[in-house]
Amino acid sequence: MIKREIQIVAHKCKKCGKLHYPFHDRCMACKGREFEEVRPAGTPRLLTFTRIYNLPWGFDERYLTIGVVEFENGVRAMGRIDVDESVELQLGMPLAAAWDPVRMQYDEHVYGLMLRPLG
Repeated sequence: MIKREIQIVAHKCKKCGKLHYPFHDRCMACKGREFEEVRPAGTPRLLTFTRIYNLPWGFDERYLTIGVVEFENGVRAMGRIDVDESVELQLGMPLAAAWDPVRMQYDEHVYGLMLRPLG
């Protein structure tokens, strides 16, 4: 499979430096309107996670594990964690991040942030 670049773009306020993801028209801290694009960089660490057992129609899995991570450059994002129930997730643990298929819809891959434990 071809390795794809993570398609997440955060925006850093040029006035105060606050990171925003997703984009807002105005900075949530200082109300500035000028931003620079910031892509996630470094190893993400797990901030929080949950398992969803009651999935909507169209999912073939029994459950999904979803987590929020923070990359080394401060960008925070939510993604699917590719683990089974036997893996004990710990807050703060490092994860590997990739832009991979997260599900199939209408016989096509839907891509998103896929997270996996390192090691």
